[in-house]
Amino acid sequence: MRPLFQMLWTSIRGSKKVICGLASEKQEDLTTIKELVEAGKIKAIIDKCYPLEQAAEAHRYVEAGHKKGHVVITVA
Repeated sequence: MRPLFQMLWTSIRGSKKVICGLASEKQEDLTTIKELVEAGKIKAIIDKCYPLEQAAEAHRYVEAGHKKGHVVITVA
């Protein structure tokens, strides 16, 4: 619930518009989200990418409160 309240607070107090998309495991829902992303209507903000071997470092980065977007763990 905390992320939802943060998004609401950001929309009310900030100058940024926050959109939350929740998807079930239905194929048609996932296809719709894919199409929205491809059309540029949904944009993911990626702050940093870490390889799997640095997952602990990525976790520390997030917990320290420095992230400005999503932190991605890449698996080779």
